[in-house]
Formats: sequence, structure tokens, C-alpha cells
Amino acid sequence: MMEQQEVTKAITLERLLPKERSVLHHIWTRFAGQSFDDDKLRSLRVRRLSGLEIQLAFLSLRQQRWVQAVKQGWGERLYFIPFDKLQILQEAFGDLEADFVPAAAVKLQQEGRSGIAVDMFNVLVYMAKNRLVVTAKGVLHKKFIQKLGSIVGLTHADVEGLTLQYDHTDVYPPHVAIVLDLLFSFELVALEQRELKLNMTALRHWLARSREAMDRWVLLRMMERYVPGSAEYQHFTWQICHSSRIGGMWYYAQHLLVKGEEPRNWEPLRGRKLSAKDAASWLRLLTGCGYTDLGMDHDGQFLFRWRMDPCSLLSGSSKDETGSSRLFIQPDFDILIPPDVPYMVKFTAALCTERISDDVMTVYRLTRDSVAQATTAGMGPEAITAFFTEHAAAGIPENVCVALCQWGKELERAGRNESLRYAGAAPKDETEIGACDEGDNRYALPRYPGCPSSGLIRPARSELVLERDDSLPDIASIVPDLNRIPIMWTRDWRSYHGSTAKQMMEQALELSAKLEIAVDGSRMEFIPFQLERQPWKISGALYDPDSEMTGTVVQLGEGEWKEMRLVIP
Repeated sequence: MMEQQEVTKAITLERLLPKERSVLHHIWTRFAGQSFDDDKLRSLRVRRLSGLEIQLAFLSLRQQRWVQAVKQGWGERLYFIPFDKLQILQEAFGDLEADFVPAAAVKLQQEGRSGIAVDMFNVLVYMAKNRLVVTAKGVLHKKFIQKLGSIVGLTHADVEGLTLQYDHTDVYPPHVAIVLDLLFSFELVALEQRELKLNMTALRHWLARSREAMDRWVLLRMMERYVPGSAEYQHFTWQICHSSRIGGMWYYAQHLLVKGEEPRNWEPLRGRKLSAKDAASWLRLLTGCGYTDLGMDHDGQFLFRWRMDPCSLLSGSSKDETGSSRLFIQPDFDILIPPDVPYMVKFTAALCTERISDDVMTVYRLTRDSVAQATTAGMGPEAITAFFTEHAAAGIPENVCVALCQWGKELERAGRNESLRYAGAAPKDETEIGACDEGDNRYALPRYPGCPSSGLIRPARSELVLERDDSLPDIASIVPDLNRIPIMWTRDWRSYHGSTAKQMMEQALELSAKLEIAVDGSRMEFIPFQLERQPWKISGALYDPDSEMTGTVVQLGEGEWKEMRLVIP
């Protein structure tokens, strides 16, 4: 399904008219996914296109949803390329070499951690086992924050250099804030009645995903929310994910910084150039989240490699089905969970055990305390035994069965086999997760129109919190009223009196239109930019219509051209 969607999008891009494609390429090059206003739109200069042609192509791009708009508080619009189009445009417009470095020439600096999806999973398990109460200020108690910090593999050092904007920065360390923000933005948790609670409907859907699907959605969400507000930085982050990348191969980060796209016109790229420090900040986050490894060559240059294939990860072309493997119970009470055990099964196993390690094989351990905690949350020894009997590849060792039975009797005598301790506790098993009513979405967070749910961290892209505006201007408001222009100006190729010729030039400048003029006996295209009165001179771009050469910026005085015609699209 994902592949079919990508093919459809690619075909749509190919169907753009040449002028529309040129304008879209220019907008992508200059702004990436960052927003721009009407003033910046009017200032765009695209090779061979007049401002009027740019406006008409832009209107068509909006109609085809390649560009969207939001309303600012005072009614003005901000425009941007939607996030889901950026990867398509990177593949279509980004010219990227894929040279890699032999592993023997690279010294490993930092290996990717267990993964952000694992961190989120472990926090969800902790929340299912414990009440997370917030203070009167609306923040988690310090002991919970410290506990979450010890649960997640992501560290403070992994997020250094990123500019994350959120309230209570003095309370939430940035690495904990990122994990909580992702849980909020996927609606897996919500604040209700001064407690942080699980959204059981969203949790069921999340646990039904494969690990690769989780990694894909989290990576895209991080790129949408955490990439700094800079077109250059956005281009850099998408170049990292380019389809030419091969998992396990080393690439220079520095090379991506010098290969940024430059507009092929007369305006410089407005943003600052990225530094190696900028690159390191984002790549450290990816490494802390388990996507990449970091390395360095003999000259001290920074390199990275993907721990997975980025092309299949982002396209969803590899299988996203959850696995069907079973877990293994050892006589020493360790529970071994292979990577392709379904996450619903893994979640239930985690509820009644203690976590030992997260690696290729996840290891949990059954203990009397873990069984007591599960019993308090509503999953007693009998339910635990039934669960492991169903999902253990080689059954339950006899000594483990005996211990579970004994612990059950002890807990019963202690009066611990009570009902659920609090509303919103974790389900008893994966069957209960699957049986949740899809309509029971009490903990869903408020949504801004057309954007990810609100979270703890304010998105770097400001348009995500503004109201979508799908209204389009009437084409008549863009194309000038030809009744106000002498018909011969647009119809006839001829010489005019000097004053009329200057008037036509000024009219073209006012309309943001193009002219055909004769210069040194050659018929040329001229796009005026600026007018000077004393003495009269007009600046603009001059093109040979029969050549693909880049235009020349010229300044024309009175009488420096002969025949002419005003060109209205």
C-alpha cells in the first residue's frame, strides 16, 4: 500500500507543467518546508519566468496541494510545502552523490543505542505499572522524572545542540522531554485529572505495528517537529535519508553541508551555511535514537552510517507485518524475547516481569515482586501462567510453574489479588488490548488542524499551530484586465515611439509581466526588475529564447532596444 501511494505521488509530480515544476523547484530550494509570506512570494525570481507566470504557476501548485497555506492572527497567509512532499522533492530535485568510505578508514565514535521506539515502549510499560501524578503546576513529580531518565537509553548528550522550545525546561531534561513529547504527539498518553494516563485505543494500534513501522513514524515525527527552522537544515536532514544511502555504509557528514542547493538566479541563499557542529547535533540525536552510528576518519572528519536501510525504512517497502515468534522461559526465570515477537505479546510479558536488558534479544525476569505488582494491576499468577503457556515456544519450566503457584498463594493470603488499582491501568493481556472499544478515546489530545497532535515541545515549524487556509484567489485577481491595455501592445511586434516604449516597459514592471524586445538585431525575452527615473533606466533579465543559457542581468536606457511586444500569459 505504501509503495502504491509513493508511485501515485511521483506520477503527480511528473504531471506538473514545466513552469509549475520550475516554480516548485525554486520554492523547495529556497525554503524547503519552511513557511514564507506574500512578500517573499512576490520577490521570487525564477529563470525565464515573469512574476505573473510565477503567480499563475503558484496558484496551480496550491490547487494541486504541492503548497499549502495557513492564516496568521492578522489574516495574512503563510505558505509552505507540506511535510509529506519533502521526501518526494528531495528524491526528484536533490542531486546527491552516494560515495561511501571503507569501514577500515573509520574509527567508531558512538554506536547507536537500543532505539527511541524501545524507549517509548519502556516508558509505556512503566506507566502501566505506576500512577504518574503531576504537581499543582502541571508537571510530573521529580521522582518520576528521575525514573524516566533512568529507563530511557537516550541521554542528555544525545540532544545537545538542538534548540528545543518547551515549558518547564528547568524540570524536564531535554532527552526525557523528547520521549514524553513523542508519546503525547502520537496520543499514546494524556494528562487527565492530574495524572498522566495511557490512551488504551492509541496504545492498541501502536503495539500492533512492527518495529520498523514504529521507527519510521517516529523518525518522520522528529523531522517534522525538531528540525530547526532553517531551510538549509531541512535540506541536510533529508539528504541524510536519501534513497542512495545504504545501511551499514559510512558517509561524510561534511560533504552534505557543501552540497546544498543554490538557487539558479540572481538572489543569494538567505540562510546561514551549516557547520559541522550543526550536523553533529542532528546526527547525535539519530544515533541516540538508534538510527545511525557516528565515526571519524584519520583527519578528524565526521562520518555516519545507517544501522538500517533508510530507503526501505522511509518508503515502507519492506515488510511491516508484526512477527509471529514465541518467547522463551528459562529455568532461572529469565524471559527471552526475540526481536520478531509481536509487541502486544512483549508488552504483556513486560507487565509481569522486571526488565534486564534491551538488545537484539530482550531479556525480562519473573520475580515475586514483579508478579505482586502485576497482581495489583489486575493480572494475577493464574493469568500470568495462562499467558506464558500460550506464548512460550517450549512451555514453562516446572520450577517456574511451581513458583508462580506458590507466589499466588502467598499473595492471596496477603490480600493482594485485588481488582485494578486505578482507572487507566494496563490491560491484563494482549487480548484485552485488542478488545478495546475504538470509540473509547477519552484521553485524546486536542489537535491543531492538519498537523500532529500537540505535545510537550513546541514544533520548530510555526505553521503547525496555525489554522489551515484552503481558500484560493480568483485567477482574475492575478491576470491583468486586458481592456485597460492597448491591444496592439500584446498583439503586434513593432517599433514604438520612445515615450510609448518606456510606458510599455513600466507597464510590464507594474504587472510583473515579460516583454519580447529586439536587442542588436536579435529577438530576446526581457523580464524587468527595477526602474530608475533620473536618468531613465530599467534593469532586468535578458534571455535568448532559442538558448538554454542562463539569462544576463542588464540595464537598458531609452532607445537601447527596437521592436517590442508585451507578453501576458
